[in-house]
Amino acid sequence: MKSAFILFLAGLPFAGHAQATSQAELLRRGELTGSRQSTSARSQARQTATRATNNSSDPVQQHLLQTDVNLAQASADQLPNLYERFIATTRDERRAWTYAQWDAAGQVLARLNQRYEQVRTTLPLEERIRIRSFQGEFHTLRGARQVKEKLD
Repeated sequence: MKSAFILFLAGLPFAGHAQATSQAELLRRGELTGSRQSTSARSQARQTATRATNNSSDPVQQHLLQTDVNLAQASADQLPNLYERFIATTRDERRAWTYAQWDAAGQVLARLNQRYEQVRTTLPLEERIRIRSFQGEFHTLRGARQVKEKLD
């Protein structure tokens, strides 16, 4: 327990740096929902996500969401369950993921977030808060992995 706390304290300087550098990257890729992007970054993220969203047979997306769904047509009622499946798979498998797998998961999250932005006003506040917590948890897990890599 004491060693875990010491490890946590040792990683704090890295965590601040990882967060500062990754937020700009998250904005660029469209993974940080609710934040402002430049017009060119928004259009690029929208084009990328639209191409990927139309492909409901993406094997990574199928695996992470545990279903084959076209996110461009997913209803608002489906999204909380899709986010929950996504984060459950992430929790279960994150320790064995490579950077490429984290990036692929980030792309799936960006597609989920794009659909969420389109339908979020139809969701009750409780569901929106739940989805935001899932988004935050993913980025926390990803950041923790980056800090762990630097410490090792």
